[in-house]
Amino acid sequence: MPTGSARPDLSVIIVTHNRPALALRTISSARAAAGDIDVRWHVVDSGSSEPVADMIEARWPDIHVQRAGNAGFAAANNRALAHARGRYVLLLNPDVEVVHGTLAELVRTLDSRPRVGMASVIQQASDGSLQHSIRRDPSPWRALAEALAPGRIARMLRVGEVEARRAVYRRESPADWICGAFLIARAQAVDQIGPLDDRFFMYSEETDWCYRCRQAGWQIRHLPVMVVTHHTGRGYAAEQLAQLSWSRLLFARKHLGDARARALRRGLALGHLVRIVAFAGAGPLLGPRAVARARAERRALVAVLGRDGPAGRRVRPQPPGARRARW
Repeated sequence: MPTGSARPDLSVIIVTHNRPALALRTISSARAAAGDIDVRWHVVDSGSSEPVADMIEARWPDIHVQRAGNAGFAAANNRALAHARGRYVLLLNPDVEVVHGTLAELVRTLDSRPRVGMASVIQQASDGSLQHSIRRDPSPWRALAEALAPGRIARMLRVGEVEARRAVYRRESPADWICGAFLIARAQAVDQIGPLDDRFFMYSEETDWCYRCRQAGWQIRHLPVMVVTHHTGRGYAAEQLAQLSWSRLLFARKHLGDARARALRRGLALGHLVRIVAFAGAGPLLGPRAVARARAERRALVAVLGRDGPAGRRVRPQPPGARRARW
């Protein structure tokens, strides 16, 4: 892998939080799949209680490692973005492994598509099943549709945010936004729109970033030149589900205007209420899993209806026309 150029082809950013074995697998996999381009590596360890950063530094001295408190996923990525100098920047989750393709091939593909500002690749689960990483913009209508229709029906009818048609993932496809487990951004686009919004502690930060990228005239693309496995668990813990809905509400307040944000909030609340009733009623049949899911839905409903986020993170709207600090 070439080194030493003033402007590397790619800067890879990985935010870690415990689980050192999986983080080491992620880095090993990505480095093995780099190909013949100049790649610089950045790790931000976000408040780990395990010696993740020490293990990475000992194994790969060329990786720029920063240690920080856990201020959220967006804030941690922004710490590394301040030092990234690549023509492209890849945000890579610490639980992702490359299955097929190279980073060099991805960079060359983007070089041939100068209007693409952000992109992702085929993402699959640990069992090899497709993860639906192509998404449509949040809207009140989609929130209502997802509240009233079970997930599979909403995907089949194409009324929610998720693009579920397998054929779409086999070809290059446009997207409103793409899931951030593996998200590559053109530095020129990031220079124009700024870094991630660190008010998104977790979830929807990529939705907001892609939205701002499109508003600035760039395209968002799914590029099936690589396949990666995202080792994520199924479902959400109570705090995670609450954070997910809170972040979606924050996105709506930021971009959709007061009236549509209120409508989306009602759609989210209705969805949680419907699932509370459904899973509470299924408790005798499904046992502890249904009880835990009903509890998580109640926690998320409280977060959506309240003024504060799951950890007391109050939304602080910016004045019209205000810009985030440049990095």
